[in-house]
Amino acid sequence: MSQLDDLLEERLARLEAGEPLEACLAGLPEAQVNSLRKAALLRAVSDADPVADRIAAERRELVRLAKENKPMASQSPSSAPTGKARPRWVLPVALAGGAFGLCSCMMILSLLAGLAGLNLLSPERSVAQNPTPVHEGTPASPKATGESNQGLSTPVPTAVALEAPDPQTAALNEPHGVVEVQASDGTWTKVQAGTMVKAGQRVHTGALSRVILTFYDGSQARLGPNSEVSIDALDAQKSGPRVVALTQWVGESDHDVATSSDAGSRYEVNTPSGTGKAKGTVFHVFVSTTLLVRFDVDEGAVEVTSLNVTVVVVAGQSTIIVAGQAPQPPVFHISGEGEVERIGTNWRIAGQNFRTHADTVIIGDPQVGDWVAFEGRALLNGTRVADKIVLLHRRFENTFAFVGTVDAIGESEWTIAGRVVRVDEVTRIEPGIEVGDLVEVKGGIAQDGTLWAASIQPVVTNGFRFTGVVQNITSEAWAVSSISVTVNVSTTIEPGIVVGDVVQVSGQILEDGVWLAQTIRRVPAGGGPFEMVGVATSLDPWIVNGIELATADWTEIDEGIEVGDKVKVEGRILADGTWLAEKIKLWDEDEPVRFAFVGRVNSINPWVVGGIPLAVDDNTEIKGEIAVGDRVKVEGVVLPDGTWLAQAIKRLDRNRGCFSFSTVIRGVDANQIVLFDGQTVTLGEGVTVEGELNTTAVIIIFGCVREDGTFIIVTIIVIGQIELPPTPVPQPTTAPPPSTGSFDITENNQTLTLICNGNSVTIRGNDNHITLLGNCGSVTIRGNSNWVSIQSATSVTNTGNNNTIQGP
Repeated sequence: MSQLDDLLEERLARLEAGEPLEACLAGLPEAQVNSLRKAALLRAVSDADPVADRIAAERRELVRLAKENKPMASQSPSSAPTGKARPRWVLPVALAGGAFGLCSCMMILSLLAGLAGLNLLSPERSVAQNPTPVHEGTPASPKATGESNQGLSTPVPTAVALEAPDPQTAALNEPHGVVEVQASDGTWTKVQAGTMVKAGQRVHTGALSRVILTFYDGSQARLGPNSEVSIDALDAQKSGPRVVALTQWVGESDHDVATSSDAGSRYEVNTPSGTGKAKGTVFHVFVSTTLLVRFDVDEGAVEVTSLNVTVVVVAGQSTIIVAGQAPQPPVFHISGEGEVERIGTNWRIAGQNFRTHADTVIIGDPQVGDWVAFEGRALLNGTRVADKIVLLHRRFENTFAFVGTVDAIGESEWTIAGRVVRVDEVTRIEPGIEVGDLVEVKGGIAQDGTLWAASIQPVVTNGFRFTGVVQNITSEAWAVSSISVTVNVSTTIEPGIVVGDVVQVSGQILEDGVWLAQTIRRVPAGGGPFEMVGVATSLDPWIVNGIELATADWTEIDEGIEVGDKVKVEGRILADGTWLAEKIKLWDEDEPVRFAFVGRVNSINPWVVGGIPLAVDDNTEIKGEIAVGDRVKVEGVVLPDGTWLAQAIKRLDRNRGCFSFSTVIRGVDANQIVLFDGQTVTLGEGVTVEGELNTTAVIIIFGCVREDGTFIIVTIIVIGQIELPPTPVPQPTTAPPPSTGSFDITENNQTLTLICNGNSVTIRGNDNHITLLGNCGSVTIRGNSNWVSIQSATSVTNTGNNNTIQGP
């Protein structure tokens, strides 16, 4: 190998270690520059999931159409979702748009118990193809230490996804934040993309962190923040009996299991409270610190076992395992996003009531009026249980934000850009602000028009402020959530910060691209707000200052932004480290004194919105037919005399939220379908149906709730079909059997689900786990030690011993 080749190899290694491209190019002979640039481009290519991209795009379109009350364009069969049963509300990038569903007027959330024991048929998926493997053993590239980054702002590029080199090895792809691997001797080591792991090792993610385990057969396990998984057994053959056995000790994981034709194959996730086994399945596992476990299935079926009791969870369903107990009957899940109307033990989101429990995960401290995403379950009795609630953005109504110069500072009020703003002990004021400084103030508008400040911070004019997890610390640079920030003697750093802490970093972006930190302070884990000013280098996806941004349906984006424009971005960093943009605005340094707020129109001539008097002129853009009482968004500039001049007033057609829920069709009649809880859904002209609606089809219903409480169904997607077990032959009796027929269960140790249609049920066997759906006739339990869940029955008689009965 020539000296030039050696030099190129050395620079490639530095690039793989996370060093910025420009630093790696420095001093490199021209003959090698193009080669290194091509390598950098290849390294930046993401291993995108086209199915996930398509679903995210569909979700964005569904929300938009629901808000406009328009039908979605029909899709060809080839483009219809195949098996991706539920776009889950674990955010990040697939956030935009969202999954949607249930309406208060339909009240169909007295959903079904599990379909355990039934065969859900779903289309076969192709195994994801991965790029060329790397050699086994050490990481694919040297471990990033941060010492060679020289404080440059370029984020560590996303590596091309690597496949495992052999069935006994798994590759760690797309690590974000702090990801560590424990060796057999118990030592923990921070890792990067391409690190290989084997049976006997553990993988741990910290706050604001995530990673993907890619197995040789194409299966993947995605770990969320604060999660830990051990690899118990690994032989992920592409042909022959595939074996992947994991133990998830805490946290969240998503599994996409490649289909295997070998009957001896197994893919299982053990937890401290139970085990899930799957084949060719997409599912989610949550383990709380109290060892409560939840399995959610998006495709196929998963057998969940604890205390020798097994339930089969199929697409669209969830089951809970409380430590020391058997799995609960599977129920259908519900997910979506909407406005918080009440908090406490019982939450109200978008007009729907949800009960929380000790293990409900609540992220971001959402309050009444905020917009959240949620995941939950619908129990047999119709109760909706929230398992996860995530703040997406703070309330818009009666809130304001504006930029201006500080004119005066007082104990209870400040004057900013000629406007008096009230402050109190809960106002977050960044230290060091003086009269004459340019600041951004955010807060709420009282009914009398008084502005109460929630925060006052120096304006980020050519800089940044974000929350991240500390990955590496040196005397010259810190690595925080893959961003390298330079520190010097002028940087104020809170004492005691160590690797793994969650911090807020603020500073300036210098002309040479260096992110120079001015302050670094510790903040609570779980994500937080960010803002920055920089150049947009990509619009799809959005990339500003080298940071890839996720957007949502409600993200405010100025029209006309082009690549190369300078923009200001505000948003939140989510629990898994995703940068979610709430606002992307063109940045005009010559006109910094601006405002924006949302409120109700008090008066039109003169204009008063949310108690704030507004000036308008011939250039003010009035969008929509606006009347007193309408909810509007106002944007404008603060004039030198303190007048607020509205440049745009836009009416907001508020919707309370969007939801999705899974269920089963009980019957089809012309333009109506009957669900198994007896509710009827009318298929109007605006409803798009994907798949064939027939009896026992498993479906997802998508839609949005309007401000008046009406539910707009956007689409219904068929995700599978249930094959009913054969009807048992009634045992001879002295009396004639009922005309509706009956079930007589004489076997022992069965896990069985039966769908009643007026049938009577007799259980003579022992140690059975039986779920009865629909409306049953009389239910008689004569055997012993049976677990029976009953949705509805005319009567229940129990003459056996040690039977557990749930339901009426």
